[in-house]
Amino acid sequence: MNLYFPVLQLRRLRFHCQSLDALRLPYFSGSAWRGLLGHSLRRSVCVTRAPHCDGCLLRGQCVYSRFFETPPLSPEMSLRYNALPHPFVLEPPPAGARDHAPGDPLSLGITLIGPRQDIPAYLIHAMQRAGERGLGRTDGRFQLLEVTQERTPGSGDWQCIFNAANGQLIPLETSPPPAPPPRPEPLEFELLTPLRIKRGGQYVSQHQLDSRALLGSLIARIALLQELYPDPSEGTKLSLPDMDHLKQAVDQVRIEHHELEWVDWTRWSSRQATHMQLGGLLGSLRLTGQGLDQLWPLIVLGQWVHLGKQSSFGLGCYRVKTASVSEETG
Repeated sequence: MNLYFPVLQLRRLRFHCQSLDALRLPYFSGSAWRGLLGHSLRRSVCVTRAPHCDGCLLRGQCVYSRFFETPPLSPEMSLRYNALPHPFVLEPPPAGARDHAPGDPLSLGITLIGPRQDIPAYLIHAMQRAGERGLGRTDGRFQLLEVTQERTPGSGDWQCIFNAANGQLIPLETSPPPAPPPRPEPLEFELLTPLRIKRGGQYVSQHQLDSRALLGSLIARIALLQELYPDPSEGTKLSLPDMDHLKQAVDQVRIEHHELEWVDWTRWSSRQATHMQLGGLLGSLRLTGQGLDQLWPLIVLGQWVHLGKQSSFGLGCYRVKTASVSEETG
């Protein structure tokens, strides 16, 4: 059997902070973190001070634009997709961890996708500015203490790469995930943050979710990420999956059992000046079928790049239950 091994350079970072004020986060804080980090990064790097990025001469070279407003690679790509996946996903604190007193620890995980080596320095500076501005409903301030990086995705081996006390940044090299561990049978999935998958213009409920919706979304996301953020060590030849072959594998998989529920949550969009409903599926499910052998490398990788809509907020985070995969969520 010819397995498709996607090639993506990943860098999993964890920002360790300390609350300076009383701080209250929304139930799911990924949106708040993303908004604060985006504002702080834009204020740090934008040289034009224009209110919008559209039409900016520097858009193709700007760190903020490439990170938060990913431009298409070609006019054809802009016609194919309404929005492109960003080169990162957030892993915020667990849902419900809301109240923080002064002095309490606070952390945020960020997985960077792609080969760029300069991004951590920009993010560290933006996070320091974000702490001065404040987070959550009370705009509680915090300070960045250190940043750690996982040596390889899923290893659980974290090393300090930045300490605020001395201001030195010594990042590790990006690396592709290791070869996947042996596949368990049956395969247990746990959805850690709300999963939002669209089919036919509608979001898929727990009663509508099937292997095509779940795994088809994962395959499409990984293929697009590999197209947008290729590993330069692979040269100019891009190894994209044989979609027909993978779709056949998906059709050989079924959801044997699930304990899923739809959980609604609301976020405030400052750009659209309105509250937005961003519910999704949470819980666990069990997959079985011959096609899992072919899809297993993508399923393992998907743990670090997430799947479904609003993944940059931290949505669509899942873990598979194997003895060889770290249970830490970053």
